[in-house]
Order: sequence, then structure tokens, then C-alpha cells
Amino acid sequence: MGVFKNIIEPGALVTIFTIGTLVNRCRPHAIRPPESPSVESPLLPDPGNIKPAAGDHLRSIENSRTIQSRILARFPFLMEIWYWLLTYWIYQGLRAISARAISGNEAIFNKAEQHARQILMLEHTLHIDIELRVQKFVLAKAPWLMGFLARVYYSHIIVGVLFFVYCYTFMKRDKFQSIRRTLALENIIAFGIITLWRCMPPRLLPAEFGFIDILHSNKGGSAWTHNKFQLTIAAMPSLHFGNSMFIAMCLFKFSPHWYLRLIAPVWPVLMAVTIVSTANHFILDAVVGACVVLFAYRFNHLMLVLLPAERLLLRLLRLEKP
Repeated sequence: MGVFKNIIEPGALVTIFTIGTLVNRCRPHAIRPPESPSVESPLLPDPGNIKPAAGDHLRSIENSRTIQSRILARFPFLMEIWYWLLTYWIYQGLRAISARAISGNEAIFNKAEQHARQILMLEHTLHIDIELRVQKFVLAKAPWLMGFLARVYYSHIIVGVLFFVYCYTFMKRDKFQSIRRTLALENIIAFGIITLWRCMPPRLLPAEFGFIDILHSNKGGSAWTHNKFQLTIAAMPSLHFGNSMFIAMCLFKFSPHWYLRLIAPVWPVLMAVTIVSTANHFILDAVVGACVVLFAYRFNHLMLVLLPAERLLLRLLRLEKP
């Protein structure tokens, strides 16, 4: 699994982003008008508001652009790659800083274990404490399945990027922008929760609880799962499940392809089985993860407060949004 995380995954992300950039390229000097009014409208004037006689004016605008703006106009998906990378690395960077900040702090880890015990008690009261039974069942009846589930667990980023490129390519602009803002807002909310209410995953609980760490053993781990920047006590909420549910929901509601709408529900079901079987999350982690994503989707417009900062940055970089 180390090869997957250290070589295959980064290579796959570069490949997917490259294909997305090329597929969504614009013809030279072409300015694509927006499909509908958008709060994230381009900085350039809308060609639909310019009369045909103003063609020379359009060409002068194009010629006055900086080199970086012309590249961006030719390959507009580069801007979306920037958005994705910004969201991903800010989130991962904050997790890494948090991991180092609490390293060796026994009190915080004890509190995280206490929170995990509280979750198990609540699940027992609700009769949904099935994590250990599910893991034992899979290990006893189909141990070979663990290898497949490990790949499901680690492929969530690749699937997420495929989904991101697909939405940009095939969905309406306003839907895609809502989805992009949701992905950013959910990370903000999730980081707030894992910082304020740290929770230990089942795999890290004392041996008396019976859970087995499937994905982070010496055999299955990698540089991504064995390093001092890995935040281990971050079980609540589960964005693995939350994002898988969000992908399925968006494909089911907005995808123009019937076969994707048909198979979309399979992904969150697979992810739910995976996070429980591998002892990486509790059932309630998945429930809260789903709630976080739904809340972020409902209130994704809150991310628009960052538009002034974006405009300032674009001006400093002498860039015009395509």
C-alpha cells in the first residue's frame, strides 16, 4: 500500500488534472460566455454584452493581457486546479501543524480516548455499535476483502479529483461553483471539530476493545501514514464517508449520464463498509461527516466572503479569471 500512496496516487492525480486541463481548453482568443449569472463572474467583460462591431475591441483586450492571463484563458481549468490544491494543502497543512503541536501531550491523547469511549457508549445505547462485529466478520469470513477495502480507503482522493474534473466538464457553472465551495467549507468545519473535540479512532483504542489496525501496520503503511505530521486522533467527523456521500448525491442529482446516476450510491456504501471494517471510524463519525457535508452544501455561499481577497491576489499576480 506504500507504493500506492507514494507513487501511484500522486501520478494518478497529475494525470487526471492534466487530462482535465486539456479536455477543457479553449480555442485561441476565444472567450466563453457564462451559462448563467454568477457571483464569481469573470473579471473580463461578458462578450454577450459587446456588439459584433466591437471585435477589434475584444482583440485589443486579448492583446493587452499578461502572458499568465493568456495561458489561463487558454486553459481555464488551471484556475480550478489552483482552488483544489489550495483547499487540500491548507487543510493538510493545518492537520500537520496540529499533529506536531499535540505530539507527546498525554492529556490530549487521554481525552481523545475518553471521547472514543463516550461514542461507543452512545452507540451501544442506540444499538448501533457494530464496528467490532463487522471487522471480526470480515476477518473471519473474507480476510481477502481487507486488501480491496484498503484500496477503497486510500483511493478517496483520486475518486474525489475525478469527481471534481467531471463536475467542471459536464455540469452547469453554478452547480460546479457550489460544489467547489462546499468542498472548501466542509474542510474548515471538519478541522474545527477535530481540533475542538479530538477523538481517537477505534484502531488506536486499548487492546481490550478488540480492534485491529488494518491499514497502518508496518506491512500496510507508508510514508503518508507513518510520519510525525500524521494527525491520528481525528476520527470525528469522517470526511471519507461524508465526501463519498456528497459525490453520490451530486452525481445522482446533477449528472447528465444515467449510468453514473445508477451506480453513484455504490461508492458511499463501499466507503461505509471500509471505514468500519478497517477500524478507522465509528458509525457516528460517518453520521457527523455526512451532516458536515450537507451543512457545507446548504451554506456554501459563506465562502463568498473570500472573493475580495481573491480579487486582490489576482490583481497582485496580474491575472484575469477566464
